[in-house]
Amino acid sequence: MEPIPITVIGGFLGAGKTTLLNRLLTQTQGTRYAVIVNDFGDLAIDGDLVTGHGGDTLTFANGCLCCTMGDSLLQTLDTLLARAEPPEHFVVEASGVADPQQIADIGILHPRLLRDLVIVLVDAETIRERAEDPRLADTIERQLQSAGLVVLNKCDLVPEAERAQVRDWMARHLPGTPVVETDHARLPAERLIGPGASQPARAREAAPEGHAPHAHEPDHGTLFRGVSVAFERPLEPAAFRATLSGLPPSVLRAKGFVAFAGEPERLQLVQLSGGHLQITPWPEGAGARGRPATAIELIGTADMPPAEWLREKLQAAMTAGPEA
Repeated sequence: MEPIPITVIGGFLGAGKTTLLNRLLTQTQGTRYAVIVNDFGDLAIDGDLVTGHGGDTLTFANGCLCCTMGDSLLQTLDTLLARAEPPEHFVVEASGVADPQQIADIGILHPRLLRDLVIVLVDAETIRERAEDPRLADTIERQLQSAGLVVLNKCDLVPEAERAQVRDWMARHLPGTPVVETDHARLPAERLIGPGASQPARAREAAPEGHAPHAHEPDHGTLFRGVSVAFERPLEPAAFRATLSGLPPSVLRAKGFVAFAGEPERLQLVQLSGGHLQITPWPEGAGARGRPATAIELIGTADMPPAEWLREKLQAAMTAGPEA
């Protein structure tokens, strides 16, 4: 039987992985995909945002497929491959702190899978700063070194002179690795999958025979933390915006959905990354799946404020007025 390709989409928190995944699915309708989404937090927001594609979308939450959930990934792949009509292509969206190479290596432990391209998205605005942060440097380095293709995303947020500096930095840091520049993850599907996108295994040290390649990787739970905040009551828009915008830099990412006072039946999608806060209508057809009116996932470094402090800050927006 022909092996089935497995593509891994990785990149740091907020780089645009789900946006790229949805563009790929939209451009390649007719392919029977199995999409596996890995959320570091326990709310699994990204799984709700995946475009309908006629195949399976499975979500792994509250951990990383590259370290704590590798066995579960193998079991899931095995179950899907055992079907009478298995998927024609697997796509895994890694968590924002995962090592995409380790996930790709886990995938090829199954004899019926073919490792395809490992795509790593990079936020052009923040990559150099984050690569120099001692708390983040190892994670960023592992992600970049795993890439068969680097997608330098959010270039619309970076002036041309600064973009040239980022381009030079990438060329020095990853010689020989193709880098494409884009904004909003706009790329044609042929750059991501198909005959022109296949990638041989990279040369980083392989795991000993009989051992999963993620066995000796660091536990991301000691480097990063996730805090889930959920409320049944709607929030005041101005107070909520002020609260999120005032979070400390150790909170690297916030995502989720919120109901605002005045229109509690209309959910809003919340995205905070790189200091940019976006609140837009929750995508039509995306389900909150019986969750509370407001559910936000905060992800940051291990030294970010305690969970109770973060919950209290957001809870204050339930009763604070618009002037807050």
